[in-house]
Amino acid sequence: MSRRTVLVTAIVIGCLGEVELARAQGPVAGPAPPAVASAPFPPMTAQEQKFLDDVLGYWEQRSRAVERYRCTFRRWDYDPVFGPQNTFKTYSEGTIKYSAPDKGMYKVEKILHWSPPAQAGEKPNFAQRPDEVGEHWICDGRSVFEHDHKSKQLIQRELPPQMRGKAIADGPLPFLFGAEAAKVKQRYWIHPLPVPADVKGEYWLEAYPKWRQDAVNYQKVHVIIAQDDFLPKGLVIFDRNFNPVRNPARSTFTFENREVNWSVALQQLNIFNREFYEPNPPLGWKKVVEKYDVPPEAQEFAPAVAGGVNQAQLPPGGPPRR
Repeated sequence: MSRRTVLVTAIVIGCLGEVELARAQGPVAGPAPPAVASAPFPPMTAQEQKFLDDVLGYWEQRSRAVERYRCTFRRWDYDPVFGPQNTFKTYSEGTIKYSAPDKGMYKVEKILHWSPPAQAGEKPNFAQRPDEVGEHWICDGRSVFEHDHKSKQLIQRELPPQMRGKAIADGPLPFLFGAEAAKVKQRYWIHPLPVPADVKGEYWLEAYPKWRQDAVNYQKVHVIIAQDDFLPKGLVIFDRNFNPVRNPARSTFTFENREVNWSVALQQLNIFNREFYEPNPPLGWKKVVEKYDVPPEAQEFAPAVAGGVNQAQLPPGGPPRR
């Protein structure tokens, strides 16, 4: 599995946290960068700051009420280095599920791969590969389980005590689950983005990482919050080497069919919770158990990378008003 695939999966599911990020990035050469002194964007006006505080505060209040969550997602991965220059390299569909405070599931159910057109002037082809199985991760609050179909291994990574429980919200991006305004501001330089005039009912935010651990993995993120349920409906993760002209590498997600705290009978709730039980290895597979220690640089800071803003163009789909 590629470093970028692991990174994106870890960021979205959240509870993988530093375990998968550290495994994906490997050792970082050179000394730790200095702390960030200022935001990589112009200072906000008093009105913009109040609007941001209102959005983050309302978002935190909404997130605290989430006990159960499920959605489908679509994902477009743009990789102009190893893929096409003017479109996405892969398109995926899947499911995300969450049970407070520390359980999550991320499963890719369909992947389409780009291939060049047969003849010049024709459209490129996007097709599934025979027998390919997408990423499938489960976090039960104590361990993260990865289904590695290529090696036929069920890999269990045991989380240290400090990464269990509510630490799911302290993963690479505390946005999808349990967004807390204070923690978001502590880890990111964040500001509102202008929303196009033809887009209604959305809030757009741009966040640059302050922490070295985050900054070595991605340059920035765009979060699109739906006004109707005040949950993320879109997320764009920009590669750490992103450049809007030379290297527009990024992953774009849309979160659809979002459901929160739906009414269920006890029997149905038990069925839902089984999604997060420790899975059994399929017939003929091997189970591998690993432990993980939090790297010492987990709290180090890094300078945010300033650059041209490439706003996420997501389809359009109470609180704070500008």
